[in-house]
Amino acid sequence: MSYPIDHRLIRQFIAAVEHGNITSASLALNISQPALTKSIRKLENSLGVKLLERHSRGVVPTSYGKILLRRGKLVEIEFEYASTEIEALRGGNQGAIRIGASPVFATLFIPKVSAQIIKTNIGLKVDIINGVLDTLVPNLLRGDLDVICSALEFPDHPEIVKEQLIDFEHAIFSRAGHPLTNKKNIVATDLMAYEWIMLAQDHIAMSRLRSYFSSNGISPPRIAMETNSFETAFSMVKEGDFLTSATSSMVHSAQIAGLIPLTIQGTLWHFPAGVAYRRTTSTPKILNVFIDSLKTEISTMVKI
Repeated sequence: MSYPIDHRLIRQFIAAVEHGNITSASLALNISQPALTKSIRKLENSLGVKLLERHSRGVVPTSYGKILLRRGKLVEIEFEYASTEIEALRGGNQGAIRIGASPVFATLFIPKVSAQIIKTNIGLKVDIINGVLDTLVPNLLRGDLDVICSALEFPDHPEIVKEQLIDFEHAIFSRAGHPLTNKKNIVATDLMAYEWIMLAQDHIAMSRLRSYFSSNGISPPRIAMETNSFETAFSMVKEGDFLTSATSSMVHSAQIAGLIPLTIQGTLWHFPAGVAYRRTTSTPKILNVFIDSLKTEISTMVKI
């Protein structure tokens, strides 16, 4: 059963929950307290459930209210997104897209793809936010991002669509002249003897690293430094006998930075990667354009 609900009622309900009491929420909304109370009652009557528990210190959402709060925030985000697109279209622009990118995607694919879609969609605004899964996925769910480009190693969620575009294999890099560069058939015990530089807050990458060493029956190496960019990691590795890990697709970037990939015995870890976006009744046109362009760029690079 569907309920015809005024969008303003949802906005007022969200304000009541976020402020924690009717008085503060009514002041923020610039309406009277009785008017806000009436709106919430109207919303409860429309849905046939109690949305707020009222007590001496204010209001808190019921289990039904928590569902409406979560879904209602997404409605607010989609409404704002639609308003922005409509206004942009009226002004002759193509709107905006907010892209969350892992360091690999931000380095290899996103700059070229973004430049292409900006060129072919006059007036389009592209916001690129770099991050790791621990930050990108929550931002996507909150509606702060339209799409994320990263590893897809996070739990399935009913509100998120995943599309795998590539399977990344890892490589290990050192500076030229590192003691391991003269060694053939490098094994895990050789790698453990040196300190590592890793990306900060990338807990999934750290988990892959630990799993690799534990599967070989040894403890993981010491992480000497964490940084937010591959450029800094590569620069640090070049300055000492450190090691770092990145996808094999980063070989060219690493070589430009003066590093070389080591020849490791056995198979290193690999992981699925691609795009993820919120499940909606209709995907914005510019998001489809971006994803199609990204698919083309990845397929071109894989063939090289």
